[in-house]
Amino acid sequence: MHCPFCQHPDNRVLESRSAESGRSIRRRRECLQCERRFTTYERIEYVPVTVIKRSQDHELFNRSKLLRGIVRACEKTTVSSQVMESIAG
Repeated sequence: MHCPFCQHPDNRVLESRSAESGRSIRRRRECLQCERRFTTYERIEYVPVTVIKRSQDHELFNRSKLLRGIVRACEKTTVSSQVMESIAG
């Protein structure tokens, strides 16, 4: 994080607290060069999980598709459905 006033890259966090009902973090910072204070808000960036197929095609992760493959691979074994569910996540 660069200081918005002097663009110095080093600063220290004075205070952190949850904001927006826990969806972001509010941090109070102080620049180590000009000693001015500023506030930043950090939000979690959700990146969807992508699967790269053998053909190099990209596809969004589908849990039910994974579970279907696990069930098919284990259909003649003694693996319980609870274990299969936990493997799929």
